[in-house]
Amino acid sequence: MPEMLQERISQTLTDHVKAIDEAFRRQAEALAAFAEKTVGVFHQGGRLLVAGGGAMAPIADHAANLFLYRLSLERPVLPAVSLGHDQTLALSLAQAGQTRQFFARQLRALAAPGDLLIVFAGLHRDEALEEAIAAARALGCGTAVFASGEVLLRGEEPDFLFTVATDSPARLMEGALLFGHLLCELVET
Repeated sequence: MPEMLQERISQTLTDHVKAIDEAFRRQAEALAAFAEKTVGVFHQGGRLLVAGGGAMAPIADHAANLFLYRLSLERPVLPAVSLGHDQTLALSLAQAGQTRQFFARQLRALAAPGDLLIVFAGLHRDEALEEAIAAARALGCGTAVFASGEVLLRGEEPDFLFTVATDSPARLMEGALLFGHLLCELVET
């Protein structure tokens, strides 16, 4: 393998480990508190509602699936709903120029006070995710956001904000995937 490629691989791994290590160590207490909040929501009959913008949508789907199925042990199903699947609604809203309502409309139909919304945001501002946070807050739901430290959210602050200091879409997605796995692992234990 050419030396230049070996150096690139080494540098990418170093950057990844550093960003993930710093993010999760810095936010370990908040992540533990969020896991406890999630367990409390489940024990009170609430649901975890999950939304992801752009390339983070499949990660949001995967995170919801971890709770519906399992991560590492056999257990009862935990009520988690991914909000990214209704393509007919997405097309209808796009035709009406209301794409920012995609998650908020679903929340208004599905969410109840005491439920919990977690948003996986990309590197750029996403009005649909901002509207989702506002709708969840108006409905009495707890809110959490996983995003790049660079993302600017307008509107209401979430109850929990988890960030990874990166401007790399790949590093952010890897961090989000780890966040979803770690959250489910903490909830399962």
